[in-house]
Amino acid sequence: MRKLFSILGYILSKIGSSITFTRNLILNLFFVAFIAIIFIALQQQEDKPVVYADNAALVLNLNGVLVDQPKLVDPFEQVIGELVESKSVVNEIAISDVVTVINNAKTDNSISALVLDLALLKPANLTKLTDISDALTSFKKSGKPIYAYGDHFSQEQYFLASFADEILLNPAGGVLLQGYGSYSLYFKDAIDKLNLSSHVFRVGTYKSFVEPFTRSGMSAESKEAKLNWLNQLWGTYTSIVANNRGINADDVAPKADLFIARLQSVNGDIAQYALQQKLVDQLLTREEISRYLTKKLNGESEQFEQIEFLDYLAMQPTQFQEQGFASEPGVGIIFANGQILDGNQPAGAIGGKSLSKLLLQAKDDDKIKALVLRIDSPGGSAFASEQVRTAILEVKQAGKPVIVSMGSVAASGGYWIASAADEIWAKPTTITGSIGIFGMFATTEKLLAKMGIYSDGVGTTDYTGLSVNRELPAHMAQIIQMTVENGYSNFLNVVAEGRDMTTEQVDKIAQGRVWTGRDALRLGLVDNLGSLNEAIESAAVKADVSSDSLILIQTPRSERDKLLSMFTQSVAKQVLTELNINPNGNVATWLAAVSNQAAQLTNYSDPQGLYVECLVCDIK
Repeated sequence: MRKLFSILGYILSKIGSSITFTRNLILNLFFVAFIAIIFIALQQQEDKPVVYADNAALVLNLNGVLVDQPKLVDPFEQVIGELVESKSVVNEIAISDVVTVINNAKTDNSISALVLDLALLKPANLTKLTDISDALTSFKKSGKPIYAYGDHFSQEQYFLASFADEILLNPAGGVLLQGYGSYSLYFKDAIDKLNLSSHVFRVGTYKSFVEPFTRSGMSAESKEAKLNWLNQLWGTYTSIVANNRGINADDVAPKADLFIARLQSVNGDIAQYALQQKLVDQLLTREEISRYLTKKLNGESEQFEQIEFLDYLAMQPTQFQEQGFASEPGVGIIFANGQILDGNQPAGAIGGKSLSKLLLQAKDDDKIKALVLRIDSPGGSAFASEQVRTAILEVKQAGKPVIVSMGSVAASGGYWIASAADEIWAKPTTITGSIGIFGMFATTEKLLAKMGIYSDGVGTTDYTGLSVNRELPAHMAQIIQMTVENGYSNFLNVVAEGRDMTTEQVDKIAQGRVWTGRDALRLGLVDNLGSLNEAIESAAVKADVSSDSLILIQTPRSERDKLLSMFTQSVAKQVLTELNINPNGNVATWLAAVSNQAAQLTNYSDPQGLYVECLVCDIK
């Protein structure tokens, strides 16, 4: 029997080894084939350069989400993420690329028109949209027409489409304009039912980040503050659209009773409503749109000559020089996007250590005469924010001007960083301020007691035995609150020092309150309203260098990562098409909403547990 078991064990081990060998062989063959396909694809690209005829239209078919700087996504994660309907892996489009393409097409004699195909453009903040709309406005001044078409237009898509000379809508489609809102899930009742003890420490009347964990609904103070900036953003949206379309701002999204009456007049036909209210110019099917644009752009041809966004982008010269390869002195650019966390972080998040390293690289680079820091962040770790601020001061002490350009959001920790700059630029619709601080955690002693589990013991001081499983002693709660108040005092001092104000002046406009860029200019929190390009021009003037000499400072990507990332974008798209997978399922969307809000809590790594964050700045 023992011999039989021995033989059986031998056979099973061989089978296991064979399975492992086969698996590794398949994976290695797949990887080799993958690299071969990349090589062939690149070779074909080199052999067949993009060619487009004179009098071609540039089709701005933007597919993805607009960002200041695309983050590095693992190529295989990108493919798998698409297959499982992951919301965390999406195509990202650099706003600077879009602006560059539009500006270059404006002066390109081979480009006769611009066609906006925005069906795959994801929701975007108004500030990011206005960066592109500024370029569209400039393009129109060249005398070249802009056409926009679509089966449906979301609010963000329609904003850009409104800059077109003509908007063409599918008769079965519509224009969806909902306005701006800010909503959160509130967990207090769930926390109570789970018998968790929530401990919250904050300073600032309007520091409402912790409210979802301490209340069942939004406080009056939060509603007041949010409505202030939401109304400003919506007012900007409607006034721009109304001006573009030659209608009244109140008619862009009328009150419900007036909307219903107008919709009834066209028998509930949303497309006819859009036409009647002059939101669009014509209702045409896809085939009719193709024929119409062909006639407009190429007379009697079967199809109008065109070149798509990515193809045209590939033909443009690089906007930024890489650090270490700059041919002449210029302005350094650092993009700081995402939540502020301690340590080293990849693109898509701000690491206290990694961003400080980039800033010090700029300080020591003789080719960099001034620095522009582009911030798009709701904040995060107070410790990491201070590390970045001190690095900015080092750059300034080296005699190099530091200019901050605010993106969609530069609030709380994002403003902590910005306050150290020589000059701050924001867009009118930028969300900033939120000068406040908080600490938060939960303990489980009541939950454990309900199950008959208790924690007990002895310690040598009043500070031993602190645990998530034990009740928080009153004296420790007092100590933590004092550290939070000290953190708020430090925040006030940081802003007062950077903005040449008194702490009393800062406190009046702080308290965690959120402001728009327009308000921030009035309150002295920023110096100018303008775009990233205007901030770059200001930095160039201060350093007496050309604003065309731009040096990008970033953590280097390996050639392997660049190659694989580029290729798998097309692979993921092809797989989705072949398998007919819908990446926008309702269940996935709902789960993502809960997951994203809960995930905020898992990113906290501040050594002292203090956070300066404004995640309530999200707009939905």
